[in-house]
Amino acid sequence: MPMIRSRLRPPGVSSSSRGAELLEFALVLPFLLVLLVGIWDFGAAFALKQKTTNAAREAARIVVSTSLTDASCTSITPCSIVAAANAVIQYLNNAGLNASCISPGSPTSSSELTWTYSCSNGASLVINRGYAVAGAGGSLVPSTQVVLSYPYQWWLARFLPGYRTPALVKTQVIMANLVY
Repeated sequence: MPMIRSRLRPPGVSSSSRGAELLEFALVLPFLLVLLVGIWDFGAAFALKQKTTNAAREAARIVVSTSLTDASCTSITPCSIVAAANAVIQYLNNAGLNASCISPGSPTSSSELTWTYSCSNGASLVINRGYAVAGAGGSLVPSTQVVLSYPYQWWLARFLPGYRTPALVKTQVIMANLVY
């Protein structure tokens, strides 16, 4: 019987070196798993960043292409702002994200040209129609700024004490106003 076992073992490999290989694998495996989960986690955060950027871009397109004064609009908030907030809600919901806390007709706060929607989970949408960027020759170009923040809970942070607060994935889109 010992002769059969020696034939199955590759030449030059003793039973003690096979045990060492197993021990090395057991020591390296947790680091490989953390690396794999980290790659997956950063990929998910990057995908969330893309979704929020696309939603903010859609909102900015709606706001810059419509006037703030619309006679058919009956709400206190301009119809273009309500339409932009609805576009963000629809885009985020279609992307599988919860945006039910954003109420398009009633922003959390508003000023003359800025509307803010805040949620209890940390998500927020800010539409600033009075933003200005430097154009050619140093002149200011009236623009719209849309800032969208959405919370992201790192999967690996669930196992670390003191890291329960989700990170905020924040995106900003600025476009020149087409209609004043």
